[in-house]
Amino acid sequence: MTQEHLIFIPTIFFMGVIAGLLVTSRKSGGLPVLLALGLVLGMFGITHLTKLPIGAGAVQAAIGGAPLFDQSPSFSTAEVLERIEGFGAQGRETYRLMTYTGDVLFPLSLLAFFLAFARFTGGRMRSETWRRLVYALPIAWFVTDMLENALIHTLISSYPTPSMMFATMLGPITLTKFVLLVSSLLGLLLALGLGHLRGRSTAVSKTCP
Repeated sequence: MTQEHLIFIPTIFFMGVIAGLLVTSRKSGGLPVLLALGLVLGMFGITHLTKLPIGAGAVQAAIGGAPLFDQSPSFSTAEVLERIEGFGAQGRETYRLMTYTGDVLFPLSLLAFFLAFARFTGGRMRSETWRRLVYALPIAWFVTDMLENALIHTLISSYPTPSMMFATMLGPITLTKFVLLVSSLLGLLLALGLGHLRGRSTAVSKTCP
């Protein structure tokens, strides 16, 4: 199991849990979140479970089953360059295509879900700092993901003389992306939990004489 799966499988699981919690909240603003979740699952299926040219499956087939950079980050410049060389001409071109197609569409759908969820939970939070945080973390994750795509695209496009600086940056950027992804999810789950507790507390106080 790759690092990518260790992140995305729990992410999809927790998103399913969130969906279950939101089913009973449709009348109070949960429906847009459910629709956004459906979009995420659809895009995940297209980009990760099919062999379409824009997806990870096609890239892995083109590079001989080798892991992608976000499945197994490289923190050594020499290793990054060695892996790019090992992809082969067809593999490099297929990988480059994914960096501005499937690897943009899926994160964009996930960002839409995070922001819809942030809007849903934000109205139930008293702290302005928390409201800003649940918006800021997903946006920071998305920007970092796009930066990773730009680095990979540039490194592949400039082969056989890619930038040493970009190769050095790639591993830390990938790691930062996953940290921000997990932080975004945990922040939203915490916000949902706090909002739920606040709602129960308010309901109890109203029933007390």
